[in-house]
Amino acid sequence: MYELKSITSHTEEYDGNSTTESRTIDIEEGDIAKKAFNCGKKNKLKSCGFFTDNESSFLAKGKMASHKDNQKNAKNNVKFTDILKCPWEFHTNFVSMILFIIGSTFFLYPKLYVAGCIIFAIACGMCTYSNVVGAVNVGYERKSEYLGYVCYVIGCIVFIIGSVYCCFKEDFFAIMTFVVGSIFFLVGAALFIIAIDFNNIKSVDYKVFIVYMSNLIGGLLFTIASVLFFYPSWYNQACYMYVAGSSLFTLATWFDYIIYAASVA
Repeated sequence: MYELKSITSHTEEYDGNSTTESRTIDIEEGDIAKKAFNCGKKNKLKSCGFFTDNESSFLAKGKMASHKDNQKNAKNNVKFTDILKCPWEFHTNFVSMILFIIGSTFFLYPKLYVAGCIIFAIACGMCTYSNVVGAVNVGYERKSEYLGYVCYVIGCIVFIIGSVYCCFKEDFFAIMTFVVGSIFFLVGAALFIIAIDFNNIKSVDYKVFIVYMSNLIGGLLFTIASVLFFYPSWYNQACYMYVAGSSLFTLATWFDYIIYAASVA
């Protein structure tokens, strides 16, 4: 019985020491695993850029914040060469708006009226191409923007018909083509405004907002001016409104350049 007790006693002592050593090893292994987990988690967050948009987050400070600032500066520093590298539809759209300004100015001078109509027709042809490409790129999944492009295309086609017709006659039909075309421009611009998520308006890039509002106001000016063409005494004012609307369209296309160039920077 003594030996049994003695053996039991030694066994218990051994088990106690073994348990203590096991606990020490478990704690050490746990610390190592915890460090490895934290390290892996930190690297994962860093690689994903998670929380980098949260200014109150600790990851938005120090090196991560510096990296974010560098990316922001790179996108804001758009060079002229970056604009030249934009797809053709951006160039044709910008040039067409410049031609709208020239054509609208020519309308003020009787001897240049026909030339203004021809320039308008060419500008609308180029604008049609740009908006067809835009509609294809956006796709029907983004319904409002897609329909906006479709309205722009229809408006351009109507303007082409009216511009060519005005080279020969100046009557009710000629003015109505300008009115209808302008309305399609206005509706198209409104559809792009509708596409904005107003619940998250603060997250919308101000440059996008400038593009949409410039097109909307430009379309409104074109529509009002086209109606004023019915009244000969308001003809010059209508032409000036066309120049102003075309200038806003040009501003919108310029910001289109910047937005695209920054997105691929």
